[in-house]
Amino acid sequence: MTTFKFFKVALIVVLVSISLIPRHVNAEVTCEQITMWLTPCIGYGVLGGVVPAACCEGLKTTIAAKKSKKDRQLGCNCVKDVAAKIPGLNYDRVNEIPGICGTTIPYKISPDLDCSKVN
Repeated sequence: MTTFKFFKVALIVVLVSISLIPRHVNAEVTCEQITMWLTPCIGYGVLGGVVPAACCEGLKTTIAAKKSKKDRQLGCNCVKDVAAKIPGLNYDRVNEIPGICGTTIPYKISPDLDCSKVN
């Protein structure tokens, strides 16, 4: 599969995933917003290479937007659920992104992450 076709498939998966994730009425940040902010990170998460500046900007925007515990748990569940739908995603690479972008998140993304424990 060519790189262009792969990104096209990955983007379709992300967009479909957004439509399937339930909306949280009382949360200030939505899964749709988080997904759009973090979409530039998909290429690195799957193929490696260089983390795009847009990925780092999106990650920092996501972190800044998650002000409440509810928002942080929503963000965790959103990233976990959407990541599970991306073919070929390398979780080790995904967990390198915060350090590469000069920031941190309080958990490692994985398929078995328990987001209810995120404070």
